[in-house]
Amino acid sequence: MIRVHNVPRSNKNSAKHSVKTGLFPSVLRAFCSRLLYQVTFCLLILVGAASAYAQQTNITEPPITDGAKTAREIQQSEDEQKAARALEARLKARKEQEATLTRIEASIEMSKEKQSQLVKEVEQLRSDRETIQSDLIATAERIKELESSLSDRETRLKILFADQTALRVSLAEQRDSLSQVLAALQRIGRNPPPALVIRPNEALNAVRSAILLSTLVPEIRIEAQSLAAQLDELVRLHTKIETEKTGLQSGLQKLAEEQKRLDLLVAKKKNQEAESKRAAIDEEKKTIELAARARTLQDLINGMEQEIEAARLAVSEAKEAERRSLEQKIESKKQKIAALKDAARLSPAIPFDKMKGLLRLPARGALLKDFGSNDGFGGQTKGLSIATRAGAQVTSPADGWIVYAGPFRSFGKLLIINTGDGYHVVLAGLDDVFAEVGSFVLTNEPVGTMQQARLASTDLLDAGMSKPVLYIELRKDGVAINPAPWWTVALKEKADG
Repeated sequence: MIRVHNVPRSNKNSAKHSVKTGLFPSVLRAFCSRLLYQVTFCLLILVGAASAYAQQTNITEPPITDGAKTAREIQQSEDEQKAARALEARLKARKEQEATLTRIEASIEMSKEKQSQLVKEVEQLRSDRETIQSDLIATAERIKELESSLSDRETRLKILFADQTALRVSLAEQRDSLSQVLAALQRIGRNPPPALVIRPNEALNAVRSAILLSTLVPEIRIEAQSLAAQLDELVRLHTKIETEKTGLQSGLQKLAEEQKRLDLLVAKKKNQEAESKRAAIDEEKKTIELAARARTLQDLINGMEQEIEAARLAVSEAKEAERRSLEQKIESKKQKIAALKDAARLSPAIPFDKMKGLLRLPARGALLKDFGSNDGFGGQTKGLSIATRAGAQVTSPADGWIVYAGPFRSFGKLLIINTGDGYHVVLAGLDDVFAEVGSFVLTNEPVGTMQQARLASTDLLDAGMSKPVLYIELRKDGVAINPAPWWTVALKEKADG
């Protein structure tokens, strides 16, 4: 007979209970210990990062007494680091852009062969006044066109640089998340991640290749496509910037050549005028010699009468020609323009009051203040102010005689042109003046160049303006008048010149 020993139910339950109560506390203690270790490690990293950032920015952080940072403090630290990275990227981009433009301008150096060629070309010109004047005006027109083109190109470059900087700042702010995406993509491609901003082409190729891999999870694929779009735009901007920089360098080279040609022509004109003065002096000497050679008073009188009669005839013919010119009262625009093409003229081709709608501005640039604008002192401006390129060329808007050329107060060099019939054109802010007092200048003939920096006078321009400013004033019988009716086009934000 087999006996079955019954185990008490209470003993079985107590065994199971002992297993449970013994195992669970052990697991719980291990889990809590590991969690506490990880939390402590993270807090130490955060504290170290905050201390390093505080030392870098010279900010003294209060000591952490509770051993942990609040979520708000952590978020604030991350925001500060993001802002610091964005500022660093912006400053670096601006420094690179300034260095680029400086290198372009510094690289413009005319070869000795080109300079010799220009000197020969000018020397081969006929020495008569008409030829020199015509070539001066043609050269001045080419310089104005080049200056306008360069200003437009520089404006486009500034916009491209701004877009590039904004994109670089955006990439810098997203550096952490984007680096994670790139790292994930490169782990798939088994390549080290390239720099985002320094080598955008390599990063873009890596992203595109990784996108094609079917192993990408949807979340990474979306972020990768967004990153690819930003890098693609960065590459596009870089290409356009390089194109504009090449065009800018070429334009500056051409401008330097034309300015050299202009300098040579101006020097030749001055030599020609000096020769004319010497010729006048020679004529005076002839008169003295005639008197010395005269054996009798009658011989002297006869010789002088011949000279006087010749001079009287020349004056009479000149007056008759001027009278006929005024009587014709040229009305058509084509006839007026044709009259201005006579480079040999020594007096205004057209009366100034008949030149309305025909004058071009002396220089190209942006209109700052028009006639009658608020001058900032409770009054109105008596002329207009134009912000030009540094060293921009200035031309005479009309035919006239130079009656003043020299410094005036804080306006730089001042030029006053008598255009006849009581009209005077005032140009202020020049750095160099070609024309001399007493000389006759033609419409659109170069008369000087602008300064390299803005003037100190605040009554003519805005205080924030850094470009040189040309001040233009038109006077009739000593009173400033509105010059608007004389310009070829209505003045808007940009002066057409």
